[in-house]
Amino acid sequence: MLKLKVILKLAMPIVVNLLLLTTIQFTDLYVVSKFGVDAVSAVGIVQGVWGILFSLTIVFSSGGQVLLTRYVGQKSYKKASLVISSLLIVALATSILFIAIFAVMPKMILWFMGVDGKVMEYTLEFGYILLLDIPFILINVVVDTALHSYGNSKTPMYLAMVAAVLNVILDFGLGLGYFAMPNMGVFGVALSTVISYGVISALHLYIYFAKKMPFIPTLRFRKNIFKRAFKVALPEVGSRIFNTISYLIFTTAVISLGSSYYAGFNITMKIMAIGYMPIIAFAAAGGILIGQKIGEKNYEDAKGFIKIIAVINLAIMLMTAIFFIIYTDNLATIFSADKEVIKIIVESIIFFAISDIPFAIDATYTFALNGAGLTKKTFKINMITLWIFRIIPALIAIYVLGSYEWVLSVFLIQFSVTAYLMYREFKKDEWMSVKV
Repeated sequence: MLKLKVILKLAMPIVVNLLLLTTIQFTDLYVVSKFGVDAVSAVGIVQGVWGILFSLTIVFSSGGQVLLTRYVGQKSYKKASLVISSLLIVALATSILFIAIFAVMPKMILWFMGVDGKVMEYTLEFGYILLLDIPFILINVVVDTALHSYGNSKTPMYLAMVAAVLNVILDFGLGLGYFAMPNMGVFGVALSTVISYGVISALHLYIYFAKKMPFIPTLRFRKNIFKRAFKVALPEVGSRIFNTISYLIFTTAVISLGSSYYAGFNITMKIMAIGYMPIIAFAAAGGILIGQKIGEKNYEDAKGFIKIIAVINLAIMLMTAIFFIIYTDNLATIFSADKEVIKIIVESIIFFAISDIPFAIDATYTFALNGAGLTKKTFKINMITLWIFRIIPALIAIYVLGSYEWVLSVFLIQFSVTAYLMYREFKKDEWMSVKV
């Protein structure tokens, strides 16, 4: 009972936090949908490419978390402080590099994906302004990781509330001209996101430098600390990058079926994010707790926490799947008035609702293994299952069979295989002896 209380205290604010951040994406999508299917497709493409950036943030979140949670478990707050400061300095420095790279890549990526016409116009309009968001995203990731490492998940939740409210107001204001603001269309929606994250970034820095955490605020850089965080995170970074590349390949294939299919698929993924968030939150709590318990050398407690989280996640996903299946039509009509797109959304939601049940187990044990620092094993498992059980079958389904239904089916197969392999790896207990 005590373990459940600890899990809920840590996980519930993360659930709210992620749901609030999802609200930002939903609001963006809802406002952009007012400009048509091409605009929706453009935002989906930008967010797909943006996945490359979020892959790189793993260095600051996952790599930092493994070190921080262990130091917190050992009560070594001085060492933890050096981890935070080193990651902040690297985050600020690399944000400049990221902006430069992403400034020249969009047209090349869009050409590769076969995007043109109005979709390309919207994609560039939305994407270029989001470049300003990069330093804010990295700062937020580092400080949020520091807060979560010692069990403070409430502060990130409160900051997410501020971001969500601000983004909703600005989306309707700058995107649609509400509240006496200038109507800036798709550009305004992107600018709203930048402003929202900029405000939250300033608040994160205030929390760090105003000593609102148990760590010592400093801007000292330690190369060896960053190297350790990078070494731990590198396999997961590689996994995320390959996932993003495979998603772009997958997206290119879906686009070949027509804008309606891609718009429907993109909207479905945003809708299903509602179901993902609680699962990811509890799994993330497991990753934090397992790191702390390894620091304490209390391995039995670590196992107990993960077992409880696996049961919780499976129950949540079963209930979520039932909800999505019952209310598919209602959810689809919120984001599109196009009958063909609605039909595709309804079909997609049913498939994803079923496939997300094994995803609950997959996420639980993936986060647990990564939290323990066993990132190389999770990387290998993800790469094998991603390409053998999802990407290659999906490409065959689209280009050979011309069947969107078979594309959706491969998600169930891949999640099921990955869930089994991650569970089996956790049961081997190799994570207990990982050095970072």
